[in-house]
Amino acid sequence: SKREDGIDYNVTANSPCVKVLGQYKGVCKDTLVGGYDDNQLHTSKREDGINYITYRRTLISADPTDKLYNIEGTTQLVWAMGKLDSSNEPSFHDLYPRSSVTVEFGKKKQDCVAFTTSNKEVREIWDRPKIIDKALRVYTATLGPAGGKRGYQGITGMPNGGLAWYVNGLLIPEIWMRRGFTYAIRIFGGNNPHSAELYNPLIITDEPHGGLERRSEDANRNVRVLAGVQYTLRGQPRPTSVGPLCLARHNGVDRRLDDDFPTFRHFNKSLVVTCEPGEPAILEVTPNSTWPDIVYYNSYTHLNMGWKIHIVDTFAVQYNSQGTLCISTSLLIVAVVMLFLQ
Repeated sequence: SKREDGIDYNVTANSPCVKVLGQYKGVCKDTLVGGYDDNQLHTSKREDGINYITYRRTLISADPTDKLYNIEGTTQLVWAMGKLDSSNEPSFHDLYPRSSVTVEFGKKKQDCVAFTTSNKEVREIWDRPKIIDKALRVYTATLGPAGGKRGYQGITGMPNGGLAWYVNGLLIPEIWMRRGFTYAIRIFGGNNPHSAELYNPLIITDEPHGGLERRSEDANRNVRVLAGVQYTLRGQPRPTSVGPLCLARHNGVDRRLDDDFPTFRHFNKSLVVTCEPGEPAILEVTPNSTWPDIVYYNSYTHLNMGWKIHIVDTFAVQYNSQGTLCISTSLLIVAVVMLFLQ
């Protein structure tokens, strides 16, 4: 069963909550940033497919970061709906009002707008990009918008905080690497640790989420880190692949309208890329026999920004998007002919 809550949050950056130089920034619970959780859950019920939740808070909060609830005149109301990430924290929202919403707290009877059900068809996701090139040894990783439900969410089935990795210009492609070969990843994920959103060292792990900085020590004990992190003498993780920022941004377009683009190619052409000066961080990896068949590239600071790397023993055979071995018809014909000749 799902539990209803009315939790007090503090918003200091357009990113999920992350610790920046010992301080929490982003969309964080008030209790994490030295404030008070003033919200009290009052009632909750589910009726006709709609969840009704009421909570209460004093008009004048003891928390200095909270705003005064004015009972005279109108107050601007901001709302949005979205999924929680793997840490049960808010990620980038899916539903939001298309115009300003106001409420009069001193009014005895509110003019509430009824919820409606949308019959809008779910659009197909963009193509699932793949990089399968046995001669390729160098990759370039930059940052850009995640592309909404037709991009990151549609490809991975997971929520996202708004940014994702672009590898060789492609949005979170699946990458194939061969065991015993060395690969270099040129990383432009941002090297300013003061930025809650734009500091993203690249890491490779055996689980799909990343974001070691946001997770507890107990949760990280179950993660095998394969590249991008060194540990101090006290066992504390430290990222190693920190490079200058190279970021694709929307050019005057609301990022909540990403789903309107029919293809990733159209979407990518609408973006403007800016890069900070400086040489990229170089992360060299050499997959070996101890690596799982599927690993994941992600961000050290934020959850759900990358995707799969398939680790194979040879490129002589084909693999599908799940990393499963596929024997082609031509190989079967050759094998049959050789057996017949013998």
